[in-house]
Amino acid sequence: MFILIIGVLIIFCILLFICYSYMQNQRSKYVSQMYKEFKEQYGANAKVAMGFSQINVFSKAMTLMIAVNPEDHRVIDAWAVTDNDMEIEGRTCAEYLGIDINKYAEDVRKRSDKDLLMRKPTQIKTVKEKAFAMAVMQILNQE
Repeated sequence: MFILIIGVLIIFCILLFICYSYMQNQRSKYVSQMYKEFKEQYGANAKVAMGFSQINVFSKAMTLMIAVNPEDHRVIDAWAVTDNDMEIEGRTCAEYLGIDINKYAEDVRKRSDKDLLMRKPTQIKTVKEKAFAMAVMQILNQE
């Protein structure tokens, strides 16, 4: 009886893994398509990057794509893509429009330095903020 229960649990875990992998594959395809459209929209006129964030396997994933004006380093557009958006076009994140990414990176660095001095971990609060920070770092690393 014990072996039967273990066998059923193993089969359940395998099926769960297959379903999760399928969902992640579908999400990756959708995000790739959205990124391609986003990049085509801005082309050579902007620097484009994508940030991804997920707290754990059970939390919702967020991909944030940003386009930055190469002259003044300000965000000219940002799209958020979540699992719920897979049937909808990417949505503009108005809260990031106009942000100077150099100033943003400097503020994050100062906040991190202060947190280190106070011996507490730096935490960006939301998945969206983490994805934005990752996209900003990608653009700054391209320069």
